[in-house]
Amino acid sequence: MRPFQRLPIAFAVAALAWAGSGGAAEASCYPMARAPGGFMPASFRVAAVKAHHVRIEFVGHSTFVIESPQGVRVATDYNDYVRPRRLPTIVTMNNSHDTHYSYSVDEGVAHVLRGWDPAGGIARHNVSVKDVRVRNVPTNLAEFGGRWRNGNSMFVIESQGLCIVHISHLHHVLSEDQLRDLGRIDIAFAPIDGMWTMSHQELFEVLGEIKPMLVIPMHYGSMGGVQAFIARAKAKWPVRHHDGPAIELSFRDLPRKTEVLFLAGR
Repeated sequence: MRPFQRLPIAFAVAALAWAGSGGAAEASCYPMARAPGGFMPASFRVAAVKAHHVRIEFVGHSTFVIESPQGVRVATDYNDYVRPRRLPTIVTMNNSHDTHYSYSVDEGVAHVLRGWDPAGGIARHNVSVKDVRVRNVPTNLAEFGGRWRNGNSMFVIESQGLCIVHISHLHHVLSEDQLRDLGRIDIAFAPIDGMWTMSHQELFEVLGEIKPMLVIPMHYGSMGGVQAFIARAKAKWPVRHHDGPAIELSFRDLPRKTEVLFLAGR
């Protein structure tokens, strides 16, 4: 794959944001100018993550592990069915659907971030560990004919100047306040089932609003849903398939324009 070069001024802005926050990119995921780039997949390996990169591994369903150079691991939608190989530092659970959260979190997990407040309030998380920051954006939840306000969250993982959102079980298009709270998004983990979360029409509207440079599908649902998503995505963006479950990316490696990348799950 041909690598692209980002505009020097855009990379300088991102580099300054990364350096000024000790690597956690504290403020880098708020709106800023974009610039071109390209992504380079890498096979899964347990070796340390390269400087200024993050490793993204698709574990399955809606669970990913994002690992930083300082060894912080974030597992999304940590549950009792699909578990990461190695103990995460931080786990997120977008809502209380049983394939998206756990009844029995490993005692070694340092931070457990639930996307809902069991007491009925609004979940608020903003956790920084070494070179990683994780925060949530509350959303509503609609299932089985009912609607729960603030019953779900999208989680934003920030590290090495990259801004990654785990859309997960979002059931509606985003409000202006939610879009503002998300800030700049470089990579989006997107549910493509087309029925259990939101329709493809709503999903593409959300992706069009947050404008990620890289869309990584998850939450496949039926094969018909996957095929319908691919057909629609191909009309807008390049769609690529990687033969492994993991890649390493830096801010400079992002594609020039939005692309879709399927990772192999286990």
